[in-house]
Amino acid sequence: MKVSLTSISKIDWHFFRMLVRWLLFATILLFVLSGYGISEPRTVESLTFGLLSKQASFEMHEILIIPFAVLMFLHILPFLIRLFRRISHRSDVKHNRVS
Repeated sequence: MKVSLTSISKIDWHFFRMLVRWLLFATILLFVLSGYGISEPRTVESLTFGLLSKQASFEMHEILIIPFAVLMFLHILPFLIRLFRRISHRSDVKHNRVS
């Protein structure tokens, strides 16, 4: 089995996108659960067997905004890369730079 430097340096975009999707999904679920724990603390406390009190829900809700924002950016990153490639390709074609 041959391994080249080009195959090592490439990013496995399929795995990256799948990982980001699942992490974003888990973060959104925790975000919703903690938000519900702030508004309905007794219900969430009984559902989580006392692990998530109102104060813990509030702290988790505040902390989750940073991972949510980072994961959301990583989620749209492949789209932005493709978009910038298309724009640069169009400008190259428009100015006859493509050979």
